[in-house]
Amino acid sequence: MAVTVTVRLPAAPGVPARCDRHLAARTDEPARVRHLADVLHGEHPDGSDEELWRRHPGCAVLALRGPDGLVRVRFRGGTLTLRPGPAAPDPAALAGSLVHALLSAATARQQRQQ
Repeated sequence: MAVTVTVRLPAAPGVPARCDRHLAARTDEPARVRHLADVLHGEHPDGSDEELWRRHPGCAVLALRGPDGLVRVRFRGGTLTLRPGPAAPDPAALAGSLVHALLSAATARQQRQQ
């Protein structure tokens, strides 16, 4: 099921907190849902993400948990690999949404500085 996620990022005292709102969907959702998503997340048995990334050019973040338990996060301009803790219920969803929020905050900051 696709969900709207709001991530509230902390701020310095006296500065309003930043919020990022985006649509997150699992990679096994119907295509009509996946094509609307800002963040795609899920399990990926073979660990490759190239084809999925290519088929969803509007997606800002792709987070996939591989068979080794690592979460590989792909975004425009970079990638990162995370080792989630044992208590994380859906580590790919969490990682994807947090990366999206951080990227949005960085973009907003750059725009304010210009």
